[in-house]
Amino acid sequence: MDPLLIGITTDYAPAEPGRDPRYFLKSSYVSYFREEGVRVVLLPFLSSDFTDDWTFLDGIVLSGSGPDIPPHFYGEEKTWLPGLWMPEERVNFELSLLRLSEREGMPLFGICGGFQTMNVLRGGTLVQDLLTERPGGLAHQESKHPVTLGPLWGRLAEREGKIRENQVLVNSFHHQGVKRLGERLEIEAVSGDNLVEGFRDPDHPFFAGVQWHPERMPEGDDFSRILRDTFLDACLKYRTGRR
Repeated sequence: MDPLLIGITTDYAPAEPGRDPRYFLKSSYVSYFREEGVRVVLLPFLSSDFTDDWTFLDGIVLSGSGPDIPPHFYGEEKTWLPGLWMPEERVNFELSLLRLSEREGMPLFGICGGFQTMNVLRGGTLVQDLLTERPGGLAHQESKHPVTLGPLWGRLAEREGKIRENQVLVNSFHHQGVKRLGERLEIEAVSGDNLVEGFRDPDHPFFAGVQWHPERMPEGDDFSRILRDTFLDACLKYRTGRR
């Protein structure tokens, strides 16, 4: 059987003295998804005009990134200043991939910043800085905390017999988060301070995202494996259905 082809969006570093601009991806993403029978394809945001070039993929992952989505994409002014903002070319490219996923039914998994972009596509908004806008909440940068799973993800975890009390421990590397949930998204994970940490579209074969980084959880983490395997199963069904 031919391997599954999973496209993962890349980060970008501009030109510096003595070094050309470059696209790159942290190795943990490749390690996380590079199972037997899976090949990873890096997706540079060259242009959002060529989205159909990626229709050969069996699934898409929107990776996380340090820079934030410029707030005009969700109809707000910048309040977090000076801020580190994502290139608009990348945002437009990822939005075009999300529309490709919606149109074709191609499985898509968003992680951290990719999760936030999914929410924006669906008309949701973001908290530009959690410490500023939600003082007294959990420490979401460089920390770990539990999340409570929603109905479907809770059943997946229970079926595996690995997760008890409907909670899992996740890492946390973000200062932004979901403010208003996007349309047709159902919450599947929430933190103790009521921040949305995971969601999915129940009418799509696999359109789901998480605010944390499952690819950076300890090797052998049960729920990270469940998320990955569920995504890859959907990718296999999608490819089989196209043939």
